[in-house]
Amino acid sequence: MSQFKDLCRKNGLNTFTREENSDDTTILRFLRAQRYNVNASFDQFQHFQTWRRENNIRNFYKDLDVDVYDETRKMYPQWIGRRDHEGRPIYVFQVRKLTKKNLEGYLKFLSKASDSTSHDDSEVPIHVLHLHALYENLLQFVFPLVSELPQPDFKHPISSSTHIVDISNVSVFQFWSIRKYLQEASRIATAHYPETLGKVFVVGAPAFFKSVWEAISQWFDPETRSKIFVLSPVESKSFLLSHIAASDLPKEYGGELEWKWQDQPNLDQSTRRLVDEVYQKTGRGEVFSKGPLIFQDGCIQLVGSFHGLPRRNAFCRPVTPPN
Repeated sequence: MSQFKDLCRKNGLNTFTREENSDDTTILRFLRAQRYNVNASFDQFQHFQTWRRENNIRNFYKDLDVDVYDETRKMYPQWIGRRDHEGRPIYVFQVRKLTKKNLEGYLKFLSKASDSTSHDDSEVPIHVLHLHALYENLLQFVFPLVSELPQPDFKHPISSSTHIVDISNVSVFQFWSIRKYLQEASRIATAHYPETLGKVFVVGAPAFFKSVWEAISQWFDPETRSKIFVLSPVESKSFLLSHIAASDLPKEYGGELEWKWQDQPNLDQSTRRLVDEVYQKTGRGEVFSKGPLIFQDGCIQLVGSFHGLPRRNAFCRPVTPPN
């Protein structure tokens, strides 16, 4: 760690904070990704930081239109508001919803939407910036929030997530039609957000998936492939419940949790107590606020924008360390 930080300082990187994605937890992710080769880890980290700075990712996230952000959230893996037995946040991705038609409609929507002015000077495709905004949510909201909750290992903050990837009712043609989209997402995760993937449980695999998996698995490095478990219909429920409490697993996958695809996170009571202010009272009851969020030092920040006007609501409370 000290050698890595010395390299950072020699190259003008002198701030080590979560806000700048340069805290110890982030640095450790990059070190693990390169098997603790300090020079290789620093090269990847420096590229990540330079890219973020050149494309103003932090401000892009903070200025992003709330409704536009939510449309992007619906296209990618979604946090269900719960954690697995190891304290990792659980994400669900239903691949059958990602059809070529839906993808083309989403890209068309983005091209017409009023986007953050932070994108004006960037040459990066707008849909790629929106994917990075979702990772910003993971790093600046989800990970800090779940790290404040009781967990099996109190020594380190949570820095990886668990994913349930549902490929039921997906055809070979659909896999082929969205392959570039999935490859791009995989490349971005590996290059910019190493070691944020804890475990992946693939459920609902059709009969042809074995041959498809041989091709798809080549998109991932060996370390990532070792974290992916392709589950048969017979073993799916019991295997998931061995890693996730029934109360935290959606009913669709054999648990008890009321959560469906595209729902906002369904927080448990412990989590909600930390960020109760994200809920808005409406005629339909209390609703989890859409849009970009930040959790830092016991404060929940609702950021983003509505129709070009910035949303800057912050609520702070003392944080009691878990016992």
